[in-house]
Amino acid sequence: MTGGRCLVTGGAGFIGSALVEALLNEGWEVRVLDCQSGPDSNLAKIMDRLEFVEGDFGDKAILPGVLEGVQTVFHYASTTSPATAHGQSETDVATNLVGTLHLLDEMIRRGAKNLVYPSSGGTIYGPALETPITESHPTNPVCSHGIVKLAIEKYVQLYHQEHGLDYIILRYGNPYGPRQRPGGKQGAVAVFAKKILADQPIEIWGDGRIVRDFIYIDDLVEATLKSLDPGNAWNSVINVGSSVGTSVNELVSLIEAAAGRKAAISYRPVRGFDVPVSVLAIDRARDLLGWRPRTSLADGLRKTV
Repeated sequence: MTGGRCLVTGGAGFIGSALVEALLNEGWEVRVLDCQSGPDSNLAKIMDRLEFVEGDFGDKAILPGVLEGVQTVFHYASTTSPATAHGQSETDVATNLVGTLHLLDEMIRRGAKNLVYPSSGGTIYGPALETPITESHPTNPVCSHGIVKLAIEKYVQLYHQEHGLDYIILRYGNPYGPRQRPGGKQGAVAVFAKKILADQPIEIWGDGRIVRDFIYIDDLVEATLKSLDPGNAWNSVINVGSSVGTSVNELVSLIEAAAGRKAAISYRPVRGFDVPVSVLAIDRARDLLGWRPRTSLADGLRKTV
C-alpha cells in the first residue's frame, strides 16, 4: 500500500513530522492536522509539499473538511504524556479518548478505510510479568495515559468489527532522536541531552535503575511504513522497539559519552506510574513486516546530541 491521500493528525510533532516527511518521499499526498505551525514548526522546511490545517483533532467542526478525500488516517495527535496525564485523568479521557471517537465516527461517515494508530508499548502493559514483553502479555496499565491508549485500541478494534475499519496498532517503545522537544515532560533522551550540554542538573525519578526500550526515530518510521504493505499486517497489534533494555543510569552514561561532558544528577522520589521494566519483544514485527531496528543506542544518541 503506497501513495494516495492521507491525513496525519499531530503531524508537526516529533514522531508525526518524521513520518510526514517519509510519507511524502514515498509519494503520498499528505494533509496534516495540528495545532503547531509557524517558522519554528518541525514542518517549516516542507510546508510547500503538503496541505496543512491548523486545528484540534477533537474539533468536530473541522473533521469533515480534513477527512474529505482521505482513505488512510495516521492518528498521531495526543494531548498528554504519561507525566502530564497523571492527576488529569478527566482531561485525558475528554480530549484523547472522546476526541478519537469523534475522529473515528467522521472517518466512517466520510468513507476513510484505514487507520494507523501509535499506541504506547511503554505504558499499556503495566508491570512486566516477563521480558521481553510480547503482544499477548496482559494489559494492566498503571497510569491514565496507558489506560486511555488501551481504551482507544479497543474502540478501534470495535469499529473494525462494526464498520469494517481496517487498522494497524503499533505499540512503540520509547522513541528518541532529532526533533524531539528538549523542553517537554517526556523524552528522557532529549531532556537529558539538552541539560547535559548546557551544564544544567538533570532529575532522575527513583534510583535510575528503571529499564526502558529506546527506539531511534528512523527505525520507528521505517517499521511504520513497512506495516502498510504486507496484507497480513492489517488488523494487527505490533510492538515496535529495540528489544534491548537500558536503565536510566546507563542512558545518562551513554549521553555523557556522546556529549563529551559529565552530568550533574539529582535523584528524586520514585513516581507511582513508572513501571520498573519495559522491554518489548519484536518477533511479530520481524515476522509480519520483515523489520528489525538498525540503529544502536550509542549511534542514535550521537546523532541526536
